Amino acid sequence: MTEISTRLKLLVGGMTTLLVVGLILLVVGIARTSKDLTEQSEQLAAKIGDVPVQIAPGDILLNASAAGEKLYLAIRHADGRQSVMVIDAMTGEVFGRLKLEASQ
Repeated sequence: MTEISTRLKLLVGGMTTLLVVGLILLVVGIARTSKDLTEQSEQLAAKIGDVPVQIAPGDILLNASAAGEKLYLAIRHADGRQSVMVIDAMTGEVFGRLKLEASQ
């Protein structure tokens, strides 16, 4: 009976050690990934610099979202119309505008 309990204790101790080592490696991996992502975002910000995007006087920016290298700017114009401007995030080049119209 004591031989079996000794083996069980060793088995539980070994499994606990493996679990602790695995958790430590997981935390180290997450920390490295986080650091890499931070460096990448800083490099991207340095590449972009200040890119001016002009909207007409009286227009209001309602929302801004990004997908890939495109920015989508939801704009309410001075006359009440709304549109979505699609621009290149790196250069500020306007790809086009989606003019939102009410259906009748």
